[in-house]
Amino acid sequence: MKMGLKFKPTLASILLLCGLYSFSQAAIAKVDDVDLKAVYLFRFALLADWQNTGINSEYLEYCATDVDDISLRLEAIVASKAQMARFFLLSEAAPPQVCHILYTKQTDAQKIEQLRQQFPHALLVGEGVDFVANGGMIAFVKVRNRIRPLVSRANVEQSQVLLRSQLLEVSEIYEDKIS
Repeated sequence: MKMGLKFKPTLASILLLCGLYSFSQAAIAKVDDVDLKAVYLFRFALLADWQNTGINSEYLEYCATDVDDISLRLEAIVASKAQMARFFLLSEAAPPQVCHILYTKQTDAQKIEQLRQQFPHALLVGEGVDFVANGGMIAFVKVRNRIRPLVSRANVEQSQVLLRSQLLEVSEIYEDKIS
């Protein structure tokens, strides 16, 4: 009987540890995804060329439509590179003249089009296939359990921004369905 009592606390301890481990792994994965997306956002501007757009700016202008974990992390990255970049939260301030990278959680085609009209030479970045299907340029998607950029070349082309091959090599390419 003593052996049975001794086993139960040990089993409970193991189950508790397994539960804590699983929870911590989920938390780490979320933080990693947020950090990875923010770093991708920052790097997108370094892997693109605005030469054909006529935009003249001494800074890389990063914009986000809303406050979330990704935009906050991007803001921190940009703040650490103040000599070359600036961050604007569009919901809090007067919009800047230029956004090189514009991050949004919007997936509605009409709202995406409004952003495209307001910032015609911005790389419009969001989340998921629906974002790209509705006019977005680059979306974050999970492929084999890893975050990858999904690029719509047709949507990017309209902005006159040129993407470097290094970005396209690490990206999934969205194939527009032509009817």
